[in-house]
Amino acid sequence: MKSAIGRWITVIFISLVMLGCSSIRARTETPDEKWQVYPGIRRDVKDADVIFSGKSSDPVWAKGMVTTMLVLDLPLSAVFDTVAMPYDLYRIYVPKHPDEDAEKE
Repeated sequence: MKSAIGRWITVIFISLVMLGCSSIRARTETPDEKWQVYPGIRRDVKDADVIFSGKSSDPVWAKGMVTTMLVLDLPLSAVFDTVAMPYDLYRIYVPKHPDEDAEKE
């Protein structure tokens, strides 16, 4: 019985760690001028397109593993992107001014 509880704790922990990882990755890699709402979902779909279109040169087992992660991450990214939508809209409609970057340097 204890091993079953340990497995569930491990699954829940990994799920929490994975929570919206595409959303976080998309937000850190997107430049300000290309900011969009729901970037995590867009990133998941784009990565899945690369795998399914044959543009990826990874081994088959890696493609299967990444595809599984993308499918599991999609609903989590949807939740994370929905929660972060006010921030995304702020970033889109209130862009940084060029003089702000010059002041930091």
